[in-house]
Amino acid sequence: NVITYQPNELPQKYWDQLSQNLGQQVQFALSIPILNGLQVRTNVQRTLISAQQAQLNAEQARLTLRQSIEQAYADARAAQLRYASSKRQVEALTLTQRNSEIRFNNGLLSGTEFNIAKNNLNFAVSNQLQAKYTFIFRRKVLDFYQGKPLTL
Repeated sequence: NVITYQPNELPQKYWDQLSQNLGQQVQFALSIPILNGLQVRTNVQRTLISAQQAQLNAEQARLTLRQSIEQAYADARAAQLRYASSKRQVEALTLTQRNSEIRFNNGLLSGTEFNIAKNNLNFAVSNQLQAKYTFIFRRKVLDFYQGKPLTL
């Protein structure tokens, strides 16, 4: 036994089918990859803009680094001058303190004035130490920018 199927309706012509389904919609889409909605052109422009932005960012980083190095140099130079000045001040106040001690021992200077001279010298020595270590620190910052190993 073989079962066969035979449709009850006769095949309809194409135009007859279209007229019977007039209220329904038929859609046909065609995509041409040549133009691609100008997406390729837009993507190329975006890529070029991104490359320019990266170059500008790199240039800005170089300028910022250069400014930091120049500021570090100016700071080191100022610290060097401050240290040299504080050394001269300690030398001068050491002589002043020695003279004050001689005058105090001879009774020509009061104890208060002698203590003021001693305190001035101590203050100058303290400033000299601070200037010295500030100068050392500023030099080490310059060494860092030059790629030298940091040592104490």
